[in-house]
Amino acid sequence: MTSSTAVPGAERTRELWSVGDYQRVGVRLVPASEQLVADLQIRPGERLLDVGGGTGNTALAAARRDADVLCTDIVPELLEHAARRAEVEGLSFRTEVADAQALPYADGAFDVVTSTIGVVFAADAEQAAAELVRVLRPGGRLGLTAWVPEAPGGKLLELVRRHDPGDNPGVAVRWGTRDGIDQLLGRRGLQLRYAERAVDFTAPSVEVQWERYVEWYAPVRVAWQRMDEAGRSAFHDEFVDMWGSYSRGSPGVLVPNTYLQVIGVRT
Repeated sequence: MTSSTAVPGAERTRELWSVGDYQRVGVRLVPASEQLVADLQIRPGERLLDVGGGTGNTALAAARRDADVLCTDIVPELLEHAARRAEVEGLSFRTEVADAQALPYADGAFDVVTSTIGVVFAADAEQAAAELVRVLRPGGRLGLTAWVPEAPGGKLLELVRRHDPGDNPGVAVRWGTRDGIDQLLGRRGLQLRYAERAVDFTAPSVEVQWERYVEWYAPVRVAWQRMDEAGRSAFHDEFVDMWGSYSRGSPGVLVPNTYLQVIGVRT
């Protein structure tokens, strides 16, 4: 059986993540993708589905280990970038536009399913979680990452939600807690293990970091575009205060961004 019914919110998610230049932000997450694929012990020839794969960080990491990779996302432009990156590296994987909430694949079709801060933005978390498990074979492994709520990544999503609740990216932090994952995945027949890890985000200054997020990162850019001048000023000031409070040392800005890594085995 496959799931292909359109799910409410999918089109809005596609529109949101078509804004900005996600590759410029997403490339900072390459270490998280490499760590996840290593911890999953991906083997040559394993059928791996990357959900919400964006511009291909995790798909590339798995392809370097000779897995049979299918990289999916709801935004075609992001997958085009992923394919170009693979070509430059001399790697091979397939790409396909697919909604995480209605994956068009058979039950148990994959040995491994991954998502690196991707599926967490699906409008219906319960439906997306069910789909991740459905397409995973018994004994297969699931690996995903999500920002923990107390980390800069989680705090930023909460900041966006408070200033512009229209698209509510704050739902993503549900995936960043053990309780949230237990609710979403633990009751679906997965044996889970957790690890908190961090990836460093850097910038020459906090103001440069702000400019990058406004230009590149869709939730911030869309929220900023919808605000009046007073709202933009308040949004800017809170971002600068928050990001600066996490920075370690000088020169420049170095912010350890903590995420929850989850690996599950389908029983």
